Amino acid sequence: MNGGDYYHFVTDPSGNIGIAIADVIGKGIPAALAMSMIKYSLDSFPDALQTPSIILENLNRVVERNVHSSMFITMFYGLFHPSTGLFQFSSAGHEPGFYYSAENDKFHEIKTNGLLLGVSNSAIYEQCDIEMKIGDMVILLTDGVTECRVNDQFIETNEILDVIRKYMHLPAQEAVELVYRHFERLQGFHLRDDFTLIFMKK
Repeated sequence: MNGGDYYHFVTDPSGNIGIAIADVIGKGIPAALAMSMIKYSLDSFPDALQTPSIILENLNRVVERNVHSSMFITMFYGLFHPSTGLFQFSSAGHEPGFYYSAENDKFHEIKTNGLLLGVSNSAIYEQCDIEMKIGDMVILLTDGVTECRVNDQFIETNEILDVIRKYMHLPAQEAVELVYRHFERLQGFHLRDDFTLIFMKK
């Protein structure tokens, strides 16, 4: 089985930030080649097609036409508007992320409905919006994070969020590195799967 994680950031002329995180599942062409195709497609889409739901619909058609039928790709795509704090997102069967509200001091799961990329060329992707305020945070991840194991037992979501809470007062890059190191040590420095974690803090 070939597999692999992927993440990509793109900025449009208005300064909005697109964030893609994905995971390749299945057999066929190497995961690296599939992800190169995704990156090329994301970079080539015109600015008018940059909303998350439209991005995933277009990527889905690219994957359905060009990737072997035994291979699928999960993806979460978010678009952050720094000028307003608006965060828009859609998901193609990807691992749910989390939104931290500083005002309520709570984590909320962020998840939308949508088929994996490559399943059907007519798939439609739901889009949701979050109004981010100062101190709010979005956490995106792949299943290598949620499937961390200790003594063959999966780590509970609450345990993951407890570790994130421990470090989230730090700058995003420093925090994500410390969270990664925590889970690396927890598994004896042998991660069983690709492990991708993205923090975005306003």
